[in-house]
Amino acid sequence: MRLRDALPQGLRRRLDFHRRAVLSFAEDTAASLPRGARVLDAGAGESPYRALFEAAGAKVFALDDRRGDGSWDYRGLDAVGDLRRIPVRDGAVDLVFCTETIEHLTDPQDVLREFARVLRPGGRLRMTAPLTFREHQEPHDYFRYTRHGVRLLLERAGLRVVSIDPEGGYFRMMADKVQAAHRVLFAKDRALVWKVLFLVLQPFSMLFFTVLLPLLCGALDPLDRRRKHTTGFLVTAERPA
Repeated sequence: MRLRDALPQGLRRRLDFHRRAVLSFAEDTAASLPRGARVLDAGAGESPYRALFEAAGAKVFALDDRRGDGSWDYRGLDAVGDLRRIPVRDGAVDLVFCTETIEHLTDPQDVLREFARVLRPGGRLRMTAPLTFREHQEPHDYFRYTRHGVRLLLERAGLRVVSIDPEGGYFRMMADKVQAAHRVLFAKDRALVWKVLFLVLQPFSMLFFTVLLPLLCGALDPLDRRRKHTTGFLVTAERPA
């Protein structure tokens, strides 16, 4: 069992900086919706935010192509399909919500144009875009985005950029990244001599890299005001009225 699995649930959540940022983004989005809003959850995966939006009185249409994690439960989807050809009429949606998806799209510009098509005038897109996230869901992991690249794609799609906010700064980014250090140092395929010589260091490495250093980095993050180093961006755009 990993040390992190033995930690209290509240501390585990606190250490999952990226997940907390995305969840907060979803909660803020749901809180801003009027009752009866029509939401397209694009690239919904296991539809983790359906209950959140429905509790706010929204009508959710969850769409995904099911190319994500093979262990996921996709039964919560309303449709399986390609985001380049969304089965929704023009201007029918109040909000497109798209998290942790754009890096997996082979044609992100085409998909953003589809988002613009299905949004009503004044409707909004709320999206995450990674900058320094690890490779995942391979081989369907294609791109990383700067804030300038995100703006360019959105404007080419005919959307007006409202905000492109970094998830955090340098130290928040390091709080996420440093947690992999122990798994790299003590990988299962290390030579036996390495494992024997450094056996006594493993618990200290696990505690330091998995808990103590991430918490310290998270506490230091307000010191970085420029936010040029970040895990990714929380994006809001809208279809011009």
